[in-house]
Amino acid sequence: MPSQINQRRLALEAARLMVERIETEYLHAKERAILLLGLPYNTPYPTNRQIKEYIGKLTRSHLGPEVMAARVAEMRRIAEEIMTVLMDFDPHLIGSTLSGQIRDSSDIDLHVYCRHHLEVEERLRSFGYEEVEAEYVENQKGTFVHLRWLETGYPVEITIHSWDQRGEVMISSVTGKPMKRADLDEVRKLLNGKGMV
Repeated sequence: MPSQINQRRLALEAARLMVERIETEYLHAKERAILLLGLPYNTPYPTNRQIKEYIGKLTRSHLGPEVMAARVAEMRRIAEEIMTVLMDFDPHLIGSTLSGQIRDSSDIDLHVYCRHHLEVEERLRSFGYEEVEAEYVENQKGTFVHLRWLETGYPVEITIHSWDQRGEVMISSVTGKPMKRADLDEVRKLLNGKGMV
């Protein structure tokens, strides 16, 4: 029982660190939380999903349900605009903007498919998205290009995948299950109150 209590304390503290933008990665938040709480190093880590649940609770408590719902709607509207521009690249919305479980630092996460990331950058610029920056990211899943910028105050991140990855099932680092994704039609249904997450 004490280990379960410590695990819950650890999940809550890690969530607080992420909500307050002290940490942005789940693993780093867990590591810092153990130190801050003075827990034994062998305390079992909570899952990313447990931390995400606390993030949702803390954010709802901090922002209030009305503000949170308005932000989610605005972020989905921005996602729909960008996805319309990138329709030829099979865009999908993922993450907290799709689930509605945002925090203050949440971004609008999209996946697109193309031969080269410059195709997507050129399309965005031709529609007036001028501040797009490309970043190469390497992790256990491979090397990816992320396009990032701020759109009306909300961070946008687009992960570029090659067309041959289009049929691959992406696994969520939070749930360990197939990632929930929404195409343009599904995002439009969400905005019209007819879709389900």
